[in-house]
Amino acid sequence: MLGDELNHSSIIFGVRLSGASVRVFKHNNMIDLRNLLREVISQGQPRTHRPWKKIVIIVEGLYSMEGSIVNLPELIKLKQEFKFYLYVDEAHSVGALGENGGGVCDFYGINPKHVDIMMGTFTKSFGAAGGYIAGDKNVIDHLRVKNHAFSYAETMSPPIIQQVSASMGIIM
Repeated sequence: MLGDELNHSSIIFGVRLSGASVRVFKHNNMIDLRNLLREVISQGQPRTHRPWKKIVIIVEGLYSMEGSIVNLPELIKLKQEFKFYLYVDEAHSVGALGENGGGVCDFYGINPKHVDIMMGTFTKSFGAAGGYIAGDKNVIDHLRVKNHAFSYAETMSPPIIQQVSASMGIIM
């Protein structure tokens, strides 16, 4: 996993829980990310130096403490070149960025299909509770089966769903 040095502490904590090997690149610096990608691909896994099976880049759409926006167009170019998976945390950007409030993809006019996993919260722009994760069917099916939080979680209550729906209508 490669992550922006200014990723939110919740991302850092989640990655630590996953047990993934973690490397950090300078904030929103695509040159540093490119160099880091070249290094991790050429060196392989620690100790064995076997090729990595998956490389995941985790970034935020809008960095709330800095007010900076991820350089998604350049990140997508790197993704096409290096074939990594892209995870975008939209907790602060959905509802705040883009002509339609759709977050960082909407802001740049980029089709969300270029992002492998998008997640966000309903607590900020929506004034509700809970959150969402979006990805292709295989990813979502995997999360449904393997994520203990999903297996033991309660469903969202109708008033919360109504709040999210009404907020979405206002944002759009």
